[in-house]
Amino acid sequence: MTEEYYDDNFGSWHDTDEEEVREFYHNVQARSVSKVCAMCGEKVKLLPQYDKCNGCMDMMERGLEI
Repeated sequence: MTEEYYDDNFGSWHDTDEEEVREFYHNVQARSVSKVCAMCGEKVKLLPQYDKCNGCMDMMERGLEI
């Protein structure tokens, strides 16, 4: 059974029935810290080297201005 996860770094995780993907997801979550997204100002959980959430980055990739 495939479970779906979401995180502020990479968005939706669909193939979580594979152990390797699940382990990577949990590793990302364990290393993430609470931050304020530099674009939308929302409090999110990001990897230390990131400053923008996945939602804002998706909008940018689609050509929308935030």
